[in-house]
Amino acid sequence: MLTPKQRQHLKAMAHPLKAAVHVGKAGLTDALAGELDVMLESLELIKIRLNQNTAEDEAGVVEALKAKVPGLEVVRVMGHQVLVYRASRNRPTAYPLPVA
Repeated sequence: MLTPKQRQHLKAMAHPLKAAVHVGKAGLTDALAGELDVMLESLELIKIRLNQNTAEDEAGVVEALKAKVPGLEVVRVMGHQVLVYRASRNRPTAYPLPVA
């Protein structure tokens, strides 16, 4: 669970990032969730964009992400973008979090 201070830090670090994952017409599929799981191992902090033609809403995508990707932390939902974080399990993190 992220503290407000940690969320703020991650939001500041994510500002220059572009969306790495796009949820389209098919919605959040198992294949997309699996790919996101792999991407989180290397990138750790990812912006997800919900395209205009998707039938899913932000709240539904957030719940599906939490269910399908273990250890995922949703940092922020703003508009059609979702910012997610998971520290790498195999190497030192690129985004060290401030202590509460």
